[in-house]
Amino acid sequence: MNKYLYIFILLISCNSFSQIDFKTYFKKAENGFEFLADNNEFCPVSVEVELELVNLSTSNGNFKTYVIPARTKGFVITTLKAIKAGRYKYNSKTRYNYGDLVAKDTVAAAEYIYNLPFKKGKKFKVSQGYNGIETHQKVNAIDFTMPIGTEIYAAREGVVIKVVDTNTKTCVTKGCLEYNNVILIYHNDGTIADYSHINTNTAVVKKGDKVTKGQLIAKSGNIGWSSGPHLHFEVFKQEILKRETLKTKFKINDGTEAPIYLEEKVKYLRKY
Repeated sequence: MNKYLYIFILLISCNSFSQIDFKTYFKKAENGFEFLADNNEFCPVSVEVELELVNLSTSNGNFKTYVIPARTKGFVITTLKAIKAGRYKYNSKTRYNYGDLVAKDTVAAAEYIYNLPFKKGKKFKVSQGYNGIETHQKVNAIDFTMPIGTEIYAAREGVVIKVVDTNTKTCVTKGCLEYNNVILIYHNDGTIADYSHINTNTAVVKKGDKVTKGQLIAKSGNIGWSSGPHLHFEVFKQEILKRETLKTKFKINDGTEAPIYLEEKVKYLRKY
């Protein structure tokens, strides 16, 4: 390698999920470099890679999205090789987020049947439904009005990838979104469930926990961007800069009826 003059510039940019435990880096290899990733998360992470190369070739192409498996270190994204003797340069820009953004089967994901996310014997009203007029415009999400301290149960099995339950601030403007207390659970089809506004210091699961359907995960609250005590529930496929939210079917009453999409202003009972 000493016969080459090389310039190393690494530019990293990512979206608002900057707290994701993920990094990319270069490492010397024979006749060039390897571009690698460490994913310390408990689900796959997808990374968009843009390389600026001078006198270098890339083994796996450019302007592509790569999926890095969960809990993986030293994943080789691509290898850079010198094309000819002389000066070369490489720059990189990356953006990344949770999940497998390459394999997206939202049709199959939408057919899963969810439990109501509260305790057996309880009944709660949907205060805002899919594409609601208050804060759910163009969002497939459900708000269940419930008293602070109501037990919240996992609507589906999966692995916990994020827990925030230390916030205490509540306000009614969108800027308060950053104060939401939230649990994110990753499902085996690549979708993610978001349980938001949980009460402060009530999460009984932690990042990396595998949860079963119907398992207690936290208690409801009124934290973050919220106009009253409720649980916000949504299922989504993550994209690099936004979410694709999905309508979800639920079992209601004793679970023997056909699963349904919940409707706004209707109360639903869980007897199973």
